[in-house]
Amino acid sequence: MANYYRHFFLAGLLLFSANSWSSGTLTQHALTASQAISAFYMFSLTEGDERYHDEYIKILAQANASFLALKKQNPKQVAELEPLWNKIQKEKDYKVSAQEEYNVPSFLRLQFRNYLEKIYLLVGQGIISDSNLSGHMARIALDVEVMAALFFDVSNATMGAFTLSSNVKGNDPEVMAKNMKLRLTKLQTVVIDEKIKKNLRTIANKWQFIESSVINYNQESAFMLVYYNKNKIVKLINSSQGVLASL
Repeated sequence: MANYYRHFFLAGLLLFSANSWSSGTLTQHALTASQAISAFYMFSLTEGDERYHDEYIKILAQANASFLALKKQNPKQVAELEPLWNKIQKEKDYKVSAQEEYNVPSFLRLQFRNYLEKIYLLVGQGIISDSNLSGHMARIALDVEVMAALFFDVSNATMGAFTLSSNVKGNDPEVMAKNMKLRLTKLQTVVIDEKIKKNLRTIANKWQFIESSVINYNQESAFMLVYYNKNKIVKLINSSQGVLASL
């Protein structure tokens, strides 16, 4: 009987580990997919700055690698995502041009929006334990990246937020920002390491600097500043996760 319970416990532990691994890969995929979309829109917003196209190609490849890893780990989890992701991959070599006045086609906008909405919803269904500080940091980074990607989408559109139809507004930026700040505040109260505390304070300040622009879809905002600060936030998250791993 003791041997039976031991095997039962080990099976449960392996299942929990597999689910945790899958959850981490899903978050990483969502993060890189959002970053790739932002870089794609930045190429358009800067009217053809090749640095952003290079970033898009590089990060999209990372997002695809994490998607394939996720599919291998948990194929049922990506069943709904796969058709949408395949459409994005099919258009991965598309490049807006001066002849098009660097306008992103509506079908691509819709693909990106639908994917962001579905991937973010799927990530949100995962439960993060209070002790998993690195997981909470990853979720903060994802919140910032998804909100930024939607901001760049709207900044790119001639009609701004009016281009967002009612069925693709599942990612409400005000709700996302509120939840993200609550998570950030809670982290600041439980983290002990001084370097991480400093990083979290800097993240809070950088987000405060761009929050109004991002969640209100203010097209008159300097999109370069939003891109710079959201990248700095993610770098600070990565640095903090590195410190956690070494403790």
